[in-house]
Amino acid sequence: MTFRRPIARVFAYATVAAGLALAAGAAAADEGPFTQDQLTKGKSEYNTHCRTCHAKDGNGALGPELHGDTFKGRFGGQTAADVRTWVYENMPQTAPKSLKDEQLDPLMAYILSLNGYTPGATAFSAQSGATLKLPE
Repeated sequence: MTFRRPIARVFAYATVAAGLALAAGAAAADEGPFTQDQLTKGKSEYNTHCRTCHAKDGNGALGPELHGDTFKGRFGGQTAADVRTWVYENMPQTAPKSLKDEQLDPLMAYILSLNGYTPGATAFSAQSGATLKLPE
């Protein structure tokens, strides 16, 4: 009988800890680096400005793939803001530096989604992208 109380207490603490971990995981999942609205607009911008060279879903054609190992090999370890700057400076090839912030940020949302990121409550921007380091 003396063992039940400590075991019950340990079980209670473990249950609370597991619940907190699940809640934290759910909160983290809600903290994607862009909004759903940005993602929707980004796909449209992509189809207008990028799809001709990078193909449907960023699979690569004249231009390289925008996801997977190709993307990681080029941009892994950099911040999303670094990628955004590179896109601004170099894309589209026929008109570099022509994309405005209201196009770039949604485009970055779409590119990030191609690499496994999901929408959250916070909009992507050059400032927020500076804190998002891409996996190597």
